[in-house]
Amino acid sequence: MMARRVGFALATSLALLACQAAAPEHPAYAPGQLAHSGNGVVVSGAPLATDVGAAVLEQGGNAVDAAIATAFALAVVEPTMSGLGGRTQMLIRTPAGEFVGIDGTTEVPALAPGEPESDEDLYGYATIGIPGTVAALAEAHARYGSQPWAALVQPAIELAAEGFRLPPEEANRIAGQAERLREFEGSARHFLKPDGSAYVGGERFVQADLARTLRAVAEGGTAPFYRGWIADSIAADMARHGGFVRTEDLAQYRPRASIVVRGSYRGYDLVGTYLPASGATTIEALHILERFDLTGRAGSSAWAGLVAQALLLAFEDRRKELGTPEEQAELLTSKDWAASRAAEVRDPASGVPVAIGVDAWDAGATPEPAHTTHLSVADGEGGLVALTQSLGPTTGSRVATPGLGFLYAATMGYLGAMPPGSRPWSSQSPLVVLDDGRPVYVLGAAGGRRIISAIVGVVSRLADQNPSLAQAMAAPRLHPTNETVYMESRPEASWTASDLAEVEEFGLTAVARAEASYFARIHGIEIDAVRGTYIGVADPRWNGSARAARR
Repeated sequence: MMARRVGFALATSLALLACQAAAPEHPAYAPGQLAHSGNGVVVSGAPLATDVGAAVLEQGGNAVDAAIATAFALAVVEPTMSGLGGRTQMLIRTPAGEFVGIDGTTEVPALAPGEPESDEDLYGYATIGIPGTVAALAEAHARYGSQPWAALVQPAIELAAEGFRLPPEEANRIAGQAERLREFEGSARHFLKPDGSAYVGGERFVQADLARTLRAVAEGGTAPFYRGWIADSIAADMARHGGFVRTEDLAQYRPRASIVVRGSYRGYDLVGTYLPASGATTIEALHILERFDLTGRAGSSAWAGLVAQALLLAFEDRRKELGTPEEQAELLTSKDWAASRAAEVRDPASGVPVAIGVDAWDAGATPEPAHTTHLSVADGEGGLVALTQSLGPTTGSRVATPGLGFLYAATMGYLGAMPPGSRPWSSQSPLVVLDDGRPVYVLGAAGGRRIISAIVGVVSRLADQNPSLAQAMAAPRLHPTNETVYMESRPEASWTASDLAEVEEFGLTAVARAEASYFARIHGIEIDAVRGTYIGVADPRWNGSARAARR
């Protein structure tokens, strides 16, 4: 009954949120993508999920409570990007100022072969690892939550059971994967119509089986998912179809404490988490960039050339083995290491052509699909959460167990050879930026390796140009792939033709990209300690939203 009463209260708060005053205006942003409040704010990739989190704050929940509720809601309303069968990375700042990372990455099961059987083995049962999202969210709640667990899952249950109008963007992503989803009984049942056709935007999407699974999680926490009837259903389905996840694998899964990494850029402190998240890579790229004087050059074509080189060097280092995880994290985020790597960067102002080696990750023009989802939360009491969760590529493995209602992440195959027990790294990079010890930005993004490029570019603009977060996020972006630098070119945010020509003169290949989602989407928060306000900013390249807590 408590969960139901709280659910009713959340519904009331959601109605109030829909009536709140208009957010700050900026021409690049759609209504609902900017919000400000002195009481906290939530930003995510889906308005329905954002509203859930903001309502939790209004009912007295803290940042962790709101993040958990938002994450579960995203699993319902944005199922191609994340879900109960996926992976989660969390960076938490407590009101006391402590930073904690929680690693809920999928794990390679004990009986997995360690590498894909063929290059074509990129989806299906053989790619599925042990899901980590439910365990990570439960760990965060056990350590830092203040509201009843069941109450935080309840809004997601209601969205799944009662259904919602499927946003056109999500409908298009499902339709784009319909052919592969039809290959698997559970996927076709849960995400396509009975005749096998795809839903279209605006149609009501009901997920009764997912609601049943969520009710079990609400009532029993991790027990049914990792050791009870849900675990039994997962293992039985895997055994029937050549998957490797067994009940023993699920029962032994535990979230891990992430290695928290730190750095600085132009006097701002940076806090992120190390592999399997990529906070160290983000920090390293900024450390390399910091070695160059960007006075009057930030946002220019010369800046683009420097950012591209710093990113490619950091991407290369992420794959190196330089000691224990702790030793490697410390080395890659050290200023001495950055200085040695910066010596390999050619400043475009020098007139010397850039020489970039081939990065194995992108050799052969490996595609980088628009996948993953991110949310940021501030609760008004100093609590902050940056949370990124994913299925890997869009719709992950494309597999859903009949009767459970969620897709599994692609773990093996998608990321190459990995031994049993390992947790594949990703480009997820939740990050908090501080000024004189006080948080000023909460950041994170979705979009494959472009996450790192987007965050590095935005942090540099913030420090080197001093714009608002909304202005920095709206500015044109870039992403390097080997010697090619993809540069944003769309009416709302575009490099000029002369910018591309100048980058070409530096010895790089500049290619204009017009797709709005290609350059990742950041969902962030700007904190004005002087005024005591929080400004939520949802990336204008996506259909996400920001919502302020009214009280």
